[in-house]
Amino acid sequence: MIRLGKGSKAVVALLEAGGNRETDMRTASLSRKTRETDIAVEVTLDGSGKSEISTGVGFFDHMLDQIARHSLIDLKIQASGDLHIDFHHTVEDVGIALGQAIRQALGDLKGITRYADVHLPMDETLTRVALDISGRAFLVFRTEFHTPKIGEFDTQLVREFFQAFAMNAGITLHVETLYGVNDHHISESCFKGLARALRIAIAIDERQSGRVPSTKGTLTG
Repeated sequence: MIRLGKGSKAVVALLEAGGNRETDMRTASLSRKTRETDIAVEVTLDGSGKSEISTGVGFFDHMLDQIARHSLIDLKIQASGDLHIDFHHTVEDVGIALGQAIRQALGDLKGITRYADVHLPMDETLTRVALDISGRAFLVFRTEFHTPKIGEFDTQLVREFFQAFAMNAGITLHVETLYGVNDHHISESCFKGLARALRIAIAIDERQSGRVPSTKGTLTG
């Protein structure tokens, strides 16, 4: 279910540029329930970075908070999963649900900036993130960790989240850590880099005049 969000400068700019009510739908909520997880997600793209997140996985909550704070997307995520097995299903399914919610909130994609890239430094670590809200789901993930876990969190689940998110958001996403030593910093630079790139790519470009930013006239794949 997609819900109509409150007005914002970005939405007003879009409407003044010739947008319509279709493109005003910048808020979405959805629920996803399987035998392994039960997840509810709400997103407001034109937000202020507020977050209410509870997945039962402390480090993952911290990373999701970074997405909200640095993308300025208001984000609510409530998730329960089979953590007695491991964290895999919860992390992957949150990525699926969050990707789907952001894709829904973007509506017909008219007026968006579409492309973005950032270099995100965190102490000794530098990560590059580039993305294209293209409708063509693809992930290139060139980040290596030095240890199997950060606390109780499996470092290999970082890639699992990005894979699930990219596939369900319908974006082309490239993540590469150029260098780094501390695994916490490496992970956090990836999530913050994603957030900062999303902030740019989902923003309304007034010069688009409500057009889909593609010579094909569509970004549906």
